[in-house]
Amino acid sequence: MIDYFRNSTIFVIYSMNSAETARLGGRKKNMEVDMNAMKAEIGGAFVVSWLVLGLGLDTLQGAVALGAVWMTFGGAHVLPVVTWCHMMTGDLGDVEGNWMANGMRLLAQIVGAVIAVLLMTEAGALDSQWAATAFEAPDLWGALGMIAAGAIFWTVHTRCDSAWISGFAAMALFAAMGMDYGTAETADAAEVLLSSTGANEMAAMMLDGFGSVGDVAPTWIVDGLLVGIGAFVAGQVDDLL
Repeated sequence: MIDYFRNSTIFVIYSMNSAETARLGGRKKNMEVDMNAMKAEIGGAFVVSWLVLGLGLDTLQGAVALGAVWMTFGGAHVLPVVTWCHMMTGDLGDVEGNWMANGMRLLAQIVGAVIAVLLMTEAGALDSQWAATAFEAPDLWGALGMIAAGAIFWTVHTRCDSAWISGFAAMALFAAMGMDYGTAETADAAEVLLSSTGANEMAAMMLDGFGSVGDVAPTWIVDGLLVGIGAFVAGQVDDLL
């Protein structure tokens, strides 16, 4: 009888250790996946800030380049509005798996944009002529327009499962989703819209000494949140149909 209990105890202890090992192994694997996601976000945000924004997100070349970035950095959101859409359509009660994980993606996008801005300005040696736009909370119709744009983009992005089509959707809706940054005058006196993902605005603000954080950060949050709400609404409507 004593030998029986001894053998049973050894079996139980061994089983618990095996389960603990499997649990820790799974946690380590998740951490590796997270690190891969962070590297993809940094790389994708760098390319978008350095190359795509120079082309303009409202142009055919910009849309194709954005699609190529999404294909190259598989799994990366690249654009903050896409991350906000994932946040708002995920488990809103999951702090670690949703809010923290996607929050880290947003930070990684800023890191990638910082590297791009440093490269473009030769670490501040060149004048970027960047200036923060004063934050203005959108009015009712402006907010509804961003929500509608988020709903349309997220529907296209999730249903088509094509980086190219998502790139063209971003091209069509970039201004409506808050990814425009004022205008610039070309050599022939024509005005063109300047593109911004939000991450590069945050990067420029940080490298400028955080002096305009009160204008840039609220815009980054409010625009992303409204687009994300649009994605959430699109998901709810899709479930009802």
